[in-house]
Amino acid sequence: MLDGLKIRPSGDSAVLVEFENRIDPEVNRSVRSLALAIASEPLPGIKEVLPAYRALMVIYDPLEMEYRLLEKKINFWIKIAKNIDLPPGRFFRLPTVYGAVHGPDLQRVAETTRLSPEKVIQMFFTTRFMVYFIGFICGLAYLGGLPESLRVPRLATPRTLVPAGSVGLAGGQANAISTDQPSGFNYIGRTFVNLYDPHLFPPVSFLSGDEIQFIPVDEEEAVKAKGKLAVDFL
Repeated sequence: MLDGLKIRPSGDSAVLVEFENRIDPEVNRSVRSLALAIASEPLPGIKEVLPAYRALMVIYDPLEMEYRLLEKKINFWIKIAKNIDLPPGRFFRLPTVYGAVHGPDLQRVAETTRLSPEKVIQMFFTTRFMVYFIGFICGLAYLGGLPESLRVPRLATPRTLVPAGSVGLAGGQANAISTDQPSGFNYIGRTFVNLYDPHLFPPVSFLSGDEIQFIPVDEEEAVKAKGKLAVDFL
């Protein structure tokens, strides 16, 4: 486990376990290891475990479990998590069309980073982005690993609607949004792979620890992926 760990109540029915305050693969491994340790000993009072970049929230029923007991159990799980081997992540290669109507922010990202649009695309698609966790809305994968030279701020005014599959970046993060939704990210391309299907279980193909690469293709090739699931591109 890493240093800087904190355990504290979050309201009257949740506990927040915080690791180091940074987006980092090793920090996230500690989060995921703790989640697996908790899952290895299910207790009736625990309702849900929610991992994120560098923290984990345990939601519980205070009528079934006292806070102090849960805090003691979490400290125990932290100890055994050190010896948990995480399952190997999978590697997805998603066909992506960059620029033009599908990448309306490509030129701005290029100007902000002082790189050519071609260099932005090349640096982006050669990166293997790690899935840190799934959340926010409809199976959205939070991705880390963006090269430092591609880090740009979010849009000053978010768009009210961005189409599903749009591939973007902001700060140290990247994403491919799973449904039509508002967003303040800078979008440089789009994949037509089906990233979320509410009729399936699980409804999203990705798991924490997986990696994604957004492979450049022309629009005709990208559109051929419509209706296919991300698991078709392992």
